[in-house]
Amino acid sequence: MKDYLELIALIVGIATPVLGGLWFLWRARTSSIQDNRKTLAQTWTNEGSIGSNESMFIDLILELNSGDLYGSITSPQLDRDYNVNVNTGWFSSKLVIGESFGRGTLVKATVKVKISGNRNRLVWKPLNVPSRYKLPSKTVLCPYT
Repeated sequence: MKDYLELIALIVGIATPVLGGLWFLWRARTSSIQDNRKTLAQTWTNEGSIGSNESMFIDLILELNSGDLYGSITSPQLDRDYNVNVNTGWFSSKLVIGESFGRGTLVKATVKVKISGNRNRLVWKPLNVPSRYKLPSKTVLCPYT
């Protein structure tokens, strides 16, 4: 019986700090993702970016509504605006860009954005962009004021 009590005490002694650490990481992740949603919910542009040799300028307009982050991409160089849904992550977020064609056909593009600088820059990196999308290659977006 004494051996069982020692084993239980050992398991509790090991499990308590591990579970406490996991709980702390979970709360930090949740808080960080919420902060990222709030940071992303604004208008971003790559127009006037000094470090970019991009010839395509876009405006990424994102809104936070009931916990969902979505918006659109506009540009004078585009034939149409694109709808954007954002999957916010801890370190980076994915933009799912779509356009509808007759009878619900949806063509998607995926772009990864990472908040950088003083939380005032978005590093834009295309992941899966069909050729029909006229989107910039790797660029940096800044808040539009």
